[in-house]
Amino acid sequence: MRNILKPNLWKIVLAITLFFASSALWRGYVTSRISDTFPHGFPFQFYLAWGPCRPEEICFEFKWLFLVFDIGIWYFVSAFIVQWIKNRRLAM
Repeated sequence: MRNILKPNLWKIVLAITLFFASSALWRGYVTSRISDTFPHGFPFQFYLAWGPCRPEEICFEFKWLFLVFDIGIWYFVSAFIVQWIKNRRLAM
């Protein structure tokens, strides 16, 4: 159980894939419902832009803490998925 969070290539690749896929799916869902809002990140929106925007206005916000939370959550999910697959192979 102690090695479940120890990084390896499969956990990192799966975490990055889940991070980008969930963000893209969430962005697609939100932009299909609200046409002028453009989020990135799921479950926490670390980047949010909206428009149309005048040149002198700032029409986006970015939160580093939410980015760290997103990456951490998807790494934990990928670690449990990899461990589950590893345990299934050992059980067979």
